[in-house]
Amino acid sequence: MKEYFKPLARFKKREHPFDIGMPFSWWRGHYDRHFLNNLYERKESEFESFYKYHLNHFLEVNAGSQEVEFYKHLRDLIQDGIAVLIKEDKPGSKTKHERTNVQKAQLRAFAGYLDSIDQWAVRPRLEVYTEKDATIVRLQNQIAALEKQISEMKEYDVVQKIRIEEGHLPTVIDLIQQLRDLQLPTGRALLRCDYKTPYYKMISKYFSIDGKDIPIETAKNYFFDKQNDVSVKGTLVPTENKLFKIIPDTQKKAVKKSNQA
Repeated sequence: MKEYFKPLARFKKREHPFDIGMPFSWWRGHYDRHFLNNLYERKESEFESFYKYHLNHFLEVNAGSQEVEFYKHLRDLIQDGIAVLIKEDKPGSKTKHERTNVQKAQLRAFAGYLDSIDQWAVRPRLEVYTEKDATIVRLQNQIAALEKQISEMKEYDVVQKIRIEEGHLPTVIDLIQQLRDLQLPTGRALLRCDYKTPYYKMISKYFSIDGKDIPIETAKNYFFDKQNDVSVKGTLVPTENKLFKIIPDTQKKAVKKSNQA
């Protein structure tokens, strides 16, 4: 019988964590159980190195053998291990049932790894077709969801953007910045938003300069946090572009009464 997995040397300390077996005498006919016991302790990130470790041993001690033979044997061992766990499961025992579920999940995860490296088409055709059908359905659902999302986004598209006179983008931005600072008679802010993103994205999406699109980074540069960092973080609206001032109605009434007096 061929030796598929590297066993632990007798009466010696474990030289490598992937070695299977016991430090003392053990029946080699139970190599499959010892292999699975070792696999249960492996992390998914170790699956590849675990597989290659035992593959290299198999090829070394079995001259003339091919990887596909090792792969088929290992795949059958994993499938048999899952079947045994299902057969011997005891749902009435909380501890054993929980352990069985953990072990089944581990074997299925390793089976998934084996499927990912199957270059010999070892998997049964029905299993492959079933997986492909499931993948097709999943992708079709994703496409449908994306098409719906695109359709909903198109509701916000416009035939023509609002055109800003050449050289007056800063003027429009100044007005929007003023709107952000306006307060109602109650003292509450007219517009409330914790982020500046909606403002510069709105400008880029719905405004143009003499028919030309406004790059989102251009609009974004005007919305910064610290005025002292203007040269690095953003762009100030030039004084000559501040052509309008939004005055609340209460202030206008106060100014009018003052003039009448």
